[in-house]
Amino acid sequence: MGGLSVGLVSPLDLTVQNPASFMNLDSLMVNFEVTLQGIHSRLQQTINGETASANTSRASLGQISFAFPITNWLRSGFGLTPGTNMSYRVSRQVEVEDTLVGRGIFNQLYEGDGGLNQIFFGIALGTDRIAVGANLSYQFGSFDRNAYMFFTDTFSLLPTTTTERLSEVNASGFFLDFGLQYRQPLSDRYQLGFGFTFRPRYSLNADRSLVLLSTNRQFGIIDTIPTEALADGTLQMPEMLRAGLSLERLGRWVVAAEYSFVDFSNYREFGHRDPNLSASQMFRMGMEFKGRRFDNSFMNRLSYRFGFHHGTSYVAFHEQQLIQQGISFGFGIPIVARRGGFTTGFAKLDFAVEFGRKGNLNTPGQIQENYGRIVIGISAFDRWFMRGRFD
Repeated sequence: MGGLSVGLVSPLDLTVQNPASFMNLDSLMVNFEVTLQGIHSRLQQTINGETASANTSRASLGQISFAFPITNWLRSGFGLTPGTNMSYRVSRQVEVEDTLVGRGIFNQLYEGDGGLNQIFFGIALGTDRIAVGANLSYQFGSFDRNAYMFFTDTFSLLPTTTTERLSEVNASGFFLDFGLQYRQPLSDRYQLGFGFTFRPRYSLNADRSLVLLSTNRQFGIIDTIPTEALADGTLQMPEMLRAGLSLERLGRWVVAAEYSFVDFSNYREFGHRDPNLSASQMFRMGMEFKGRRFDNSFMNRLSYRFGFHHGTSYVAFHEQQLIQQGISFGFGIPIVARRGGFTTGFAKLDFAVEFGRKGNLNTPGQIQENYGRIVIGISAFDRWFMRGRFD
């Protein structure tokens, strides 16, 4: 549904992004969910009238979550979800003229890898109309950003030299997310839902090692400069808010919209601001046609979803924000569980496909990314808190 979530108030729409949604869970049921995703991207850039391209693919775990009731007015949940992910390898060649050694060639290589994951514990309380919730998350991880410069002169008078800049950052810390959901029945068939989440600014404790190396083929390492050996500091993360609205015909369909905002110009890494980061805004809209779980026809039991998103990325190129947009569609397959002739729970097997684009190939020097994403999710709902009776 275009990636929206915070304004959905159905018993089957539990989301980590809005901890208040845990109150949507039936008081006799528990929920387990796991998702996986795979992404294939094609990067393109126009240089001197010619278009260069590269392809990349990766797969990762989406999230693992578990939600359960405590009382009629209290629900809880916990799990593991990725926070950020970084993976890139970019190279370019530069020619320079030197009167002493002739024409020289610089090959520059930039590599990055790593990311942050988070473990969360959430709690929600409220009634069947209004609920509030909060997630306490522990975020941890590391990322490497390395740069290499290789120099070769055309006369081979000097050995090939390499300059390396190796940077590693390890970070960890706690932060809070707050959520609100409100459900307004309009009639016996329709209901309106509203959701809001807010994440205040927070800081992660971090340490960084930064080393400069200079090597050549003849002498090996000729100089090492540990510029910052295990320097302590912080990563200051910006606040984030989301607001969503949904209209549902019970058991038939739901249409929803969501707006999100995060200002990454407030991000600080060891006290320094990245001038290439800016505010990101995103608008999402989606619709779901709900299937009938107990219908005799398999096709009538399926749920179908469609959505799109449009907005600006948090990355800026020459002070111009990158446009990010995409469409998505998917379907869900219900699986009903029975014990002793009675329905005790059910599961959903969900598939989603997204096609999107970041950047614009028509802007000189800018990289455009066209990507496709496949998401597979399994959600299981089961009744655990029923008292057995016998004669």
